[in-house]
Amino acid sequence: MLTLLAFMTAGSAGFSTVPDDRPFITRQGDQLMEGETPFRFFGLCASTLNMNKEQILPDWSNRWPDEFEIRSTLDHLRRLGARATRVGIGLSIASAKDPGAQVHITARRTYNEEAFRALDRLLALAREYDIRIIFPFIASQSFKNTRGVDEFAALAGQPPGAFWTDSGVKEDFKHLLSFVLNRRNTVNGLLYKDDSTILAWQLGNEFDSYAPDRGLKPADWTGAIRDWSLEMAAHLKAGAPRQLVMEAGGVDHAALIADPHIDILSAHLYEYWARFKGEPWDLAPVARERREALRGIKPLVVDELGLASYANLRALLETIRETGISGGLLWGLRGHRRDGGWYYHNEGGTPVNSYHPPGFPAGHAYEERRTLDLLRKEAWAIRGRPVPPIEQPTGTPELLPLADGFTWRGCAGASAYRVERAPTADGPWQVLATGLHDSVIADVKAHEAAGASATPVLWHDELAAPGETWFYRLQAYNETGATPWSPVIPRTAQPPLPPR
Repeated sequence: MLTLLAFMTAGSAGFSTVPDDRPFITRQGDQLMEGETPFRFFGLCASTLNMNKEQILPDWSNRWPDEFEIRSTLDHLRRLGARATRVGIGLSIASAKDPGAQVHITARRTYNEEAFRALDRLLALAREYDIRIIFPFIASQSFKNTRGVDEFAALAGQPPGAFWTDSGVKEDFKHLLSFVLNRRNTVNGLLYKDDSTILAWQLGNEFDSYAPDRGLKPADWTGAIRDWSLEMAAHLKAGAPRQLVMEAGGVDHAALIADPHIDILSAHLYEYWARFKGEPWDLAPVARERREALRGIKPLVVDELGLASYANLRALLETIRETGISGGLLWGLRGHRRDGGWYYHNEGGTPVNSYHPPGFPAGHAYEERRTLDLLRKEAWAIRGRPVPPIEQPTGTPELLPLADGFTWRGCAGASAYRVERAPTADGPWQVLATGLHDSVIADVKAHEAAGASATPVLWHDELAAPGETWFYRLQAYNETGATPWSPVIPRTAQPPLPPR
C-alpha cells in the first residue's frame, strides 16, 4: 500500500520512459479528433482489463489481470476493429461488506500498489495494440467487491449521500484524482496525465442511477450531483489539460453541455432496461435524438449499449455511424483466464451473457457470433475502411491438466481447438478430437449463482485406460489458419472422478 506522497517520492527512479509520439485525442466541435482525422469507433466494454470481478479464486490470486489476460482481451478488441474500450465501471473500494476483498482503494487516501501495477500493464499494452481507454473513476452503484460512492464516503466516516456534498470527502476524491493523474507508469515510465492512451477520464458510472437505486427522489439529488460533477471536471482539467473529460449523467445535460471542462457527453442505451423502466426501447431514435441535441456543440459517445434484439442493435449501430456519433461500445466482453477457459458473467438475469470473441455455440441464445460479426463489420465501416480478412489465431495455446481431464489457455481469434495424442513425446500423433471450444458455459446465471470460481474441465480423454501414460498437444484454429502446436505434456490417466 502507498499514499500519493510516498509514490511521488519513489516513483521517479528506475523507469525507462517510452516517448508518447501519438496524438492525444482532442475535441473539435462535436467531433473527436486524432490529429487531423475524426476519431470514431465501435468496440466492447472490457471490465476484466481493470480487474476480474467474477470467478475470483478463494485466495484472490486472479483478482488483478496478468499480462496474458490483458494481451488476450486487447487482441480480441483489435481483431474486431476496435480503437477504444471502456474499462469497468470504477475503481474498487474497501468495504466491511466485502471482507478480505482485494481493492484499489484500501482506506482513506490509501491505494493498493499491486492493483495499480495492473493498470500500469494495461495502459502500456493498450498503446502497443493501439486501443484508447475510457477510464471511469467510481460507480454510483454498490456492486459486490467493487462498491462505489457511498463506500468511498464511509472511508471518511461519512454517511451515504455525503460523497456529493461533504467538503472533506470531496477533497479525498480530488486526492484520488491527483494520485491517478500523477502516477508514473512502472512499465513505460509515463505519467498517466501524459499518456495519450487515455481517450477520456470519465467522472464515474451512471450517476443517474444513484437516487432511484436507493429509493430516493432524483430531483432531490440532481443539484448536488451537478455541482460535484462540475467541480471534479475542473479539477481533472487543471491536472491533465491535454486529456479529455467525460461526464457520467445524473444531472440536467444543459449544465454539462455548457461546462467548458466537460468534453464528451455519455449515453447508455439498453433495450432491456428501457423496457423495464417503461421508457422508449427502440434504441436508434433515442440515439438520434441525443445526437441532435449535441450537434455542432460536443461529441456524444454511447459508452454502453446492448441487451437488445439483433434487429434493434443493428439499427442502433447503423444510426451511430450514419449520424456522426463518435462511438459506441457493446456491453460487455469478459476475457480469457490465465488458468484456462474464460471469465463469465450474466447480465442482470437476462438471456444475455458476456461476449467471448469470435462467438461460440454456448452463446447461441443471444446470437453471440452473429452480434460480434455485426460489430466487426460496423467497427471498420465507422472508420471508413473495408473489413479486412480474418487473421489466423494469435500465439500458441497451452494445454493444462485439470482434475481428470484438461483445460487450456486459449488464443485470441480461435474458433475451435484440436487435440492429438501419442505414446511418446515425439509421436506418432493421432487426432483424438477436433471442434473443441473453450467457451462452454451456456447457463451463466446458474454458474454465478452457484459461486463457482474454478475453471471447468474442457476435454476428457475417454480412450485412455487408468494407469496409461500418454503425451498430448493442442492446436487452435479458425477459418483462416492454425497456430503452432502447444508444448507437449505427459498425462497418466486417472480413474474417473465419482459423481458429485
